[in-house]
Amino acid sequence: MSISSVQNTSSSGNSAAQGTRATAADSSSASFAATLTQVSNGTRYTDAEVKSFFAGKPTAQQIADKAASLGLNEDQIAQAMTVGGYGADDDDALRNQIESFVATVGNGYTWDANGTLKSMKSSVQAASNDKAMPAAQDIKAFYATNPSDAQVTAKVKSLGLNAAQMVQFQATGTGLNMSQISAPVLETMYVDAANRLGTDIGGGKHGGWTSYFSPTLGRAVTKSEMQTFFASNPSQSQIFKKASELGLGVSAVNNMMIGLGITKAENMNSAFAQMDFSLYKGDEGYSVDQYGHIVAGGGHTWSGSADSGTWELRSSAGGPSAKATA
Repeated sequence: MSISSVQNTSSSGNSAAQGTRATAADSSSASFAATLTQVSNGTRYTDAEVKSFFAGKPTAQQIADKAASLGLNEDQIAQAMTVGGYGADDDDALRNQIESFVATVGNGYTWDANGTLKSMKSSVQAASNDKAMPAAQDIKAFYATNPSDAQVTAKVKSLGLNAAQMVQFQATGTGLNMSQISAPVLETMYVDAANRLGTDIGGGKHGGWTSYFSPTLGRAVTKSEMQTFFASNPSQSQIFKKASELGLGVSAVNNMMIGLGITKAENMNSAFAQMDFSLYKGDEGYSVDQYGHIVAGGGHTWSGSADSGTWELRSSAGGPSAKATA
């Protein structure tokens, strides 16, 4: 059962659930409006407005469009649907509906590196030949049998999924939040999936891969896409910007540049160290978050003399704000 089944809920069944959940939401000290203090576009919504939106019986796509426009995460979407008296009565079932909807590539949505819902409709066409992902609860049921790696691989092959979908399949089955999987782990998962499925992503098994899984797109970035991007001879800042949009880490960027012949293989370590240190300082306007994803802002500045001092976190204004271990 996917979130799309929400739109088919009968008015009689929905009104009963609405009464139960709306009452619970009204009595909660944490209203939906209270969760929107830091949404990306600054829009504030009251519980009454949320209920009014759901009273119009929006489709799953309309719910997703609204959630993506507000920059909501899964918790906020679930709470909004609860306040609106929409969807499954049980919280776990409701989250399964949401996760199944997002996991279906054809719906055009994904979770970005911060865990907020993002439309990826521009990339859906590129993935139009992908097989449909099974529902989240079906994936979890399969993993509940404690399958071996070989059984997981066989299952993925039987479903006709690609390497990027295998990453999502594994994350869903093991209960991992895609937005909280570190960049190095995602990179390893994708390369491992490609090897197990016999997919050529360039570079063999020892680096220099030209394709990586993008958690923000919900699919793999292709070699041709990277060739087109690097053909413009981008600056390091532009490379970091592109990586932040794709949800990639330093290692993925370094490997792709080697695979495309932009960086020589013998310079792999020095190129990685240079980019890594630049991101640590934030000189190009980009740094890495706690999960190793390249993000805008952040970084450190050196405070002290050349011989003695400490690295301090950059403030939002660009100056030091707090001490950090170098």
